[in-house]
Amino acid sequence: MSATPSPLGRRAVVLGVPLVLGLLEVGHTALVPGDNIFATLAPITAWWTALHVAQIPLFALLGLAAFLLVRDLDSRAARLSRRLIPIFAVVYPAFDAAVGVSSGIIVHTLAPLPAEQQAAVEPGLQALFWGPVTGMMALVGSVTWAVALLAAALAWRRAGAPLFVVAALALSGLVLGVAHIRPFGPLACLFFLIGATWIELRGPKATPTRPESA
Repeated sequence: MSATPSPLGRRAVVLGVPLVLGLLEVGHTALVPGDNIFATLAPITAWWTALHVAQIPLFALLGLAAFLLVRDLDSRAARLSRRLIPIFAVVYPAFDAAVGVSSGIIVHTLAPLPAEQQAAVEPGLQALFWGPVTGMMALVGSVTWAVALLAAALAWRRAGAPLFVVAALALSGLVLGVAHIRPFGPLACLFFLIGATWIELRGPKATPTRPESA
């Protein structure tokens, strides 16, 4: 995350990615522990799989967007945010691919089977969604995003951002840290977009960044 994008490219990432991702997340079916995964996904496998394929680069780009917001800030909070964001950008898309894409392909492939054989697949799907491996990936991705955005909010507060920007960034971190299914995903992207829009459009009168004293 060291190359410097053009101003247009930066805004396409910082503003465009949360907008597109947030709109897609409106159509993200919610699954919670106890739901029958096979029965829920069987009617929507094409959309479910396509959505999660799209989310893989979009979540990575959302990490890039967050990185760009704090790239030029010089404080301990900004440095912490910059260190955590790459972890999110790697782990969270990997988690989404492991759960979302694979489950879509499995259910689509086995949908023609008789109901008894479909039921035999359900424990494996439950383990895929709620098991310890993908659960740990989800936890690492969620926690790193939440802490990174809280640190970004603190860094921008110290750089002179208004409270609504600080609150928007912090809420984006906390809400996406819960889940990216609706309503959490769309709300997290909306909060991110609110904060990012002020940062991108604040103009020449913006408060300059300043190093944090020891």
